[in-house]
Amino acid sequence: MEPQPAVKSYFFGKGYRDLFKTMKDSWKMNLASAANYWGKTQDCWHKSHLSKFLCIVTVFSALSIVVFGSLWFVCLSLVHTVILAALFLPIYLSFSFFWCLERAHMLYRGIFTACPRCHHKSDLPHYLCPSCKVVHTRLIPSSYGILKRVCNCGYELPCFFPQRRTRLKDYARCPNSDCHHMLRTEEATPICIPIVGGPSVGKTCYLFSATYDFLKHVAPRKNWKTRFLNTQNEKLYERVLEDFKKGIVPAKTVELNPTAFNFFITSTKWSPEKLIYFYDAAGEAFQSDDNLVAHRFYGYLHGFLFIIDPFSIPGIFDKYRDSTKLYDAGIKPSEMMLEDAFNTMIRNLEKNHKIRSDEQIDKPCAVVINKVDAFDLEEVIGREGAKKRMINDPSIKDISEAVDSLCKELFTNQWGLGNFLRLMDSRFRTYRFFTCSALGRSPNSSVKPFRPYRVREPLEWLLAEADRNLGRDLQKNKKF
Repeated sequence: MEPQPAVKSYFFGKGYRDLFKTMKDSWKMNLASAANYWGKTQDCWHKSHLSKFLCIVTVFSALSIVVFGSLWFVCLSLVHTVILAALFLPIYLSFSFFWCLERAHMLYRGIFTACPRCHHKSDLPHYLCPSCKVVHTRLIPSSYGILKRVCNCGYELPCFFPQRRTRLKDYARCPNSDCHHMLRTEEATPICIPIVGGPSVGKTCYLFSATYDFLKHVAPRKNWKTRFLNTQNEKLYERVLEDFKKGIVPAKTVELNPTAFNFFITSTKWSPEKLIYFYDAAGEAFQSDDNLVAHRFYGYLHGFLFIIDPFSIPGIFDKYRDSTKLYDAGIKPSEMMLEDAFNTMIRNLEKNHKIRSDEQIDKPCAVVINKVDAFDLEEVIGREGAKKRMINDPSIKDISEAVDSLCKELFTNQWGLGNFLRLMDSRFRTYRFFTCSALGRSPNSSVKPFRPYRVREPLEWLLAEADRNLGRDLQKNKKF
């Protein structure tokens, strides 16, 4: 462990120095006493016979001190060492226990630190001392303290999770030397979800529509409390909602390497809190493999939201491309084929995140077909189409299951995307199709509020698959 700007525990430093100093001083005293007797022989040897006799006695005394004094020194040193070891052993066992408990807690709860800005992952943030602002890089049970440590300035800092280390949230910063962004993640359990898709598929619209629906309806229904990570996230969210009320589409995302959008979820049923990370990169990021190299969050993500513009599907676009209504209605088809965005993402995982080409990804993927409010798509792949599917196949009892089944059939039999579906089967262990409208209507010149629909279903399913605590609550009395 790298040196810390704190006072080292007596049991890990000074205790040993005191032992060695005591042993060293005792040995010096023993030698000094023997030397003292030896020195007396130099003065009395050339005097009387009695003096010579005393001289011989003095020599034997000096030798006795060296021999028996050394034996006595060794015995007392061993006793001292054993006593010290008996006192120190419980301390070391306690240190080992608390260190293992800390690690087990973090692993079991899935706790790690992910910087929303640079995406650097670490076990814990670096903490600044609230008093002197010096940096403590490993504020965990260690030789500097088991439950707490004392900074060199005298300030006491907690270094074990039950001691409320999170009270230092205002002094936590990213460990990346090129970033040092101040964090307020509070050692919550992160749930990291990138939103994948080409330009103009509606990723940003979906992000805010789904977040609003989740915070407004899902969280209160489950008695969860929510709050944003920082004021920047909250102000952005409120600004987009105000635009939605005026029928204004959010500004196009231009960040190729996005800053995460975060909010906390708190419940009395689990601890610590959950911290949701949404990564909404510009669709242009998926036009080149090089653009995704900086997306380090793919190394620790918990699931994928793959957004599809139905008009990027040739079979659908061909049906409506001659219609003047396509562009007059404000529909801007994505010019990027959905397979291209998907393949760019997969290549990034293989090149930069140690996913083998023959390996199935064990993270869930929600495949969301957006813009189903356009034309008659609701009847084809939306809820109406799913109802017809359930009538034709009585074994399907749930609308969401019917939508998934319907989309897979259309991908294979009508839209010429059987190869894409086979690719999904081969690369993902768990995935499901959803359909929604992130705005509720086409973004024409109308000033009527947008009214998205079915945007919460993909997010609920994905969170339930990604986190066992959320899954237990979300799946209770509900079928996906």
